[in-house]
Amino acid sequence: MTVRGPNRRAVLAGGALAFTGAATAAPSPLGSPSWAGDGLHAAAAAKGLAYGTAVPITRFRQDPRWRELAARECGILVCENAMKFVAVAPNPATLDFAAADETLRFARGNGQRMRGHCLVWHEGLPPWALAALASGNPARAELTMRQWIEAVVRRYQGSIAVWDVLNEIVSPADGRPDGLRATPWLKAIGPGYVDLAFRIMKDADPGAAALWNENDCEHRADWIDERRTAILKTLEGLLRRGVPIDRFGIQAHLFTTLPFAEAGFRRFLREIAEMGLAIEITEFDVDDRAFPADIAARDRGVADLARRFLDTALDEAAVLNVVSWDLYDPDTWLNASPARKRPDGLPQRALPFDAGYRRKPLWRAMHEAFRDAPDHRAARARLRAKV
Repeated sequence: MTVRGPNRRAVLAGGALAFTGAATAAPSPLGSPSWAGDGLHAAAAAKGLAYGTAVPITRFRQDPRWRELAARECGILVCENAMKFVAVAPNPATLDFAAADETLRFARGNGQRMRGHCLVWHEGLPPWALAALASGNPARAELTMRQWIEAVVRRYQGSIAVWDVLNEIVSPADGRPDGLRATPWLKAIGPGYVDLAFRIMKDADPGAAALWNENDCEHRADWIDERRTAILKTLEGLLRRGVPIDRFGIQAHLFTTLPFAEAGFRRFLREIAEMGLAIEITEFDVDDRAFPADIAARDRGVADLARRFLDTALDEAAVLNVVSWDLYDPDTWLNASPARKRPDGLPQRALPFDAGYRRKPLWRAMHEAFRDAPDHRAARARLRAKV
């Protein structure tokens, strides 16, 4: 659905957005659960977890095999790009919800929950919003944030289980004492943009969980230790100030060029849980650059790393969801990233299904990790009910 607003020239002259008052999508009834008894979500659900995937809209629309796979394996879905600022609001007079609505209809028809991704990020900004943030007018920047978040969150009120309110906001390497990443939002509004985003989202949909989503938390390196420290300090500050955050998201784009920090990562999860926050694994995949070209050897290495990571994560009762960043190897973002491409040029085998839609050793490692995880259903149910 495309929602159009009033005269664009008048809007820009006044410094406000045209899409306030965008139509609300009434939640449709949930259909019967579509997932198979031998699939990943079924194994996860037995331990109070949910498993799901990001939805690449082009593949979703064009390939019925992908849709069948998502229906069979998943209990929760998230739009890969269709709910990002640049996709929904390419100009300040228009909101384009077509792809997001299509994904939501599919999810609800299959009895699946939906995550919202993502409201405030330093990437994925349309040029007009970047101009507003660069205007030197903090009030205009705050209004841009407020009207964007309100428009999209209110539209999907009651249909989205959890929103990634903030995405990738920490970067100690940027040299700030507070550890925040130097983003257009920070420059335009100041560090208060972090608290503001959560408050706007919660005012727009109090029934949805509010999550901060972050990358590079899992491996052993001095710079990642600094990131984990900055994250914990920031979380403590948010809670001390009464900011309405419910969950912390760990992207878990695992890579093989650094060792997995099992002990440090376990402590990190426990410290977050002790703050009373739930945790989600939000963008799981495995970058296989350091593994050999041989497919069998690569698949064994990917499966082993995934299993060690998931065994550590799922020991923690505060972990609620595991979402992979797609299901199907040919779609992985790693092949399009110059920094993540394999030196030999071979396509990455980062996801649980191969190019023939066959279950891989990674799928089996994930299924076994869910099956063998401690049963934390009661604790997880309490955390879900807190929202």
